[in-house]
Amino acid sequence: MANSSVRLRGYSKLEYGDPRRFLEALAPLDAAVSVSDLPPTAKHLRTSLLKADRESRDAAIFCLGMSQVLNTEVRFSPTEAQDYDFVATWEVDDIQHFCPIQLKEFVSSELNPKATIQAVIDSLSKYADSADITVAIKLGRNFCFEPTDLCLPAEFSIGALWVYGAIAPDQSEWALWGDFTRRSTAGIKFHIPR
Repeated sequence: MANSSVRLRGYSKLEYGDPRRFLEALAPLDAAVSVSDLPPTAKHLRTSLLKADRESRDAAIFCLGMSQVLNTEVRFSPTEAQDYDFVATWEVDDIQHFCPIQLKEFVSSELNPKATIQAVIDSLSKYADSADITVAIKLGRNFCFEPTDLCLPAEFSIGALWVYGAIAPDQSEWALWGDFTRRSTAGIKFHIPR
C-alpha cells in the first residue's frame, strides 16, 4: 500500500498534456514528412533518436480514444519507468485518476513479417505482478482485426488491455477495442486531428 501511495504522489507531480493539442501541433509535420524523401525509418519514427516522439504520438492517440470511452478528457505525461511508458490522468466526480500505461505494438510486416498479434498478447505474461498497469497495443499494420479471434489468458495479471489502430488509409480515423481483461471486445471509432 505504501508503494502505491508513493507512486500516486509521483504521478500527481507530473505535467500532463492535452492529446488533441499535441496531435494538432504534429499534423503539419506529419503531412510534410509523408511526402518527403526521408528514409522510411525516419518517416515512421523508427530510429532510436525518434523513439520518444513515436511513443508520445502513440500515447496521445490512445488517450484521445480513451477520452471517448470514458466521456472525459484523458491527458498524458510521457514519463517512462521500468514497467510503463507514460501516465494518463482524468477526472470523474471530482476524483483525479492516474494510470500507468505500457505501450506495445503489432509491428508492420516490413519490420517483422513473422509477428502476430497473438504473440504480443502472449508476451504479456511477463507482467506477473502489474495489476495497476494498463497495456495498449497499437496495430501497426493493415489487416482485418477481429477481436474475438484473440486467445486470451484465463486470468490477466495486468489492470487493463486495449488494442487500437488506424482504420483509414490516411490515419485520420482510428478504432479502440477493449477492455480485454474484462472480456469486452467492444470497439469505438474516433478521429485524430489532421
